[in-house]
Amino acid sequence: MAATSPKPKKNRASLNLNMGIVGFASLIGLTAASALDAHEGIPVVLVLILVASLATMFFTRKSDEYTEQLWISGANAAFIMLVLWIFIAPAVAGFVEGYSAAHEGREADAEPQFDMLYAAGSTFSLYAFFITFHIKRLTGAF
Repeated sequence: MAATSPKPKKNRASLNLNMGIVGFASLIGLTAASALDAHEGIPVVLVLILVASLATMFFTRKSDEYTEQLWISGANAAFIMLVLWIFIAPAVAGFVEGYSAAHEGREADAEPQFDMLYAAGSTFSLYAFFITFHIKRLTGAF
């Protein structure tokens, strides 16, 4: 009986790095589509591409030490952005509401609208993830 050697594990680092580019491009496209009021099908396709690229990056993040460190850096940046946004967004909303009310000569709302600010938090955290991922990738910092 012949001894079989274990099948070598495929290195999927290039797939991870390419999905980083695809994900960042789809995030930029999604932001542009939202700003330009694009056809309603375009953002759906871009979100699906973004989710697929993030899932691929997640499952291939441990291909080697380099891609793992890129993932860790991006995830840390996204987490820090979310934590800062949780504390900064209400203060910004309150400041803007008070400033606008004072200049319009009206009474400020007791509770400013936070919907847009909280929705923007996830977008900013995704941008933080991809920007940190690519800065670390392009500078070669380890």
